Amino acid sequence: MKILFSKWTQIAALLLMAGALAWALKLGVIISTNGRIINTGAAAFFMRAGLLLLAIGSTGIGYRFSFKGPLLLRIIAILLSPVVVFGSIMLLGMLTNPLFKDTGVWYAQEEGPIGVAVVVYLIIGYVLYRSYKPLTAQ
Repeated sequence: MKILFSKWTQIAALLLMAGALAWALKLGVIISTNGRIINTGAAAFFMRAGLLLLAIGSTGIGYRFSFKGPLLLRIIAILLSPVVVFGSIMLLGMLTNPLFKDTGVWYAQEEGPIGVAVVVYLIIGYVLYRSYKPLTAQ
């Protein structure tokens, strides 16, 4: 258990990237079926799995930002980090939605912002993973 918490930044980063990958697989299912499967089957499974993995993985962001802070600040940062991540995904959706408005693909306006979130959170997960430093090096 101690090893889990000592490397939580790396573990959470991997979960964050896995969540983004699950959403990428969801988009792959939707694109390969030309939008026939969006809310059922594999697409629904990957959406739910991605949500869960992103929520758990996002705690690594709060943990990393508050690592040297007081315990109460760390707890608050860890608990609020999923809210901030999902809020940022909604903000990304609002900002990128106009890019997909007049495309010929009918589901692009709904699913396009998810594709942007996939890229953003793959990058954030990778940066978070690379930012880990063992306790002895800090």
